[in-house]
Amino acid sequence: MFLRSARDVKEAIPDAAFLLAGEGELSDSLRALARDLGVEDSTYFLGRCENVAELLSISEVCVLSSKAEGFSNSILEYMAAARPVVVTDVGGAREVVVEGETGYLVPSGDDTTMAARLIALLRDPEKARLMGRTGRQVVEEKFSCEAQLARTEEIYDRLLKCQK
Repeated sequence: MFLRSARDVKEAIPDAAFLLAGEGELSDSLRALARDLGVEDSTYFLGRCENVAELLSISEVCVLSSKAEGFSNSILEYMAAARPVVVTDVGGAREVVVEGETGYLVPSGDDTTMAARLIALLRDPEKARLMGRTGRQVVEEKFSCEAQLARTEEIYDRLLKCQK
């Protein structure tokens, strides 16, 4: 899905580049697909990525194109790095992404909509930066260690009050 979107993005924004981190049994077929779609020269397969923070620092938009997912820590990492996200609407993505404010949710398999969202963000860097800042704020307020601790303490307080 991401590579098909990359083809459309490349047509609209010729200097766009696409970084794919990770490894697995699909690596060879994904490289072949990038070649078949004509995006091989602008697609970089990084393999296992040890320095995620460095990768995120050079990314303008972060994408997760899962067909199925639980609760994705990757989305939290992207947003914590103040990057706008374009992710498939699967699993727990809706718990994190605020549609149109921190990024976009797209139906799994809909590479045309994914490409349109990516193109819109790449053409409007100010909007992308604002979405990234808003996403970071959401992560800090809802998913940081401090926020998790505060919610846990609230639960304990409520439980203790029920015991009395």
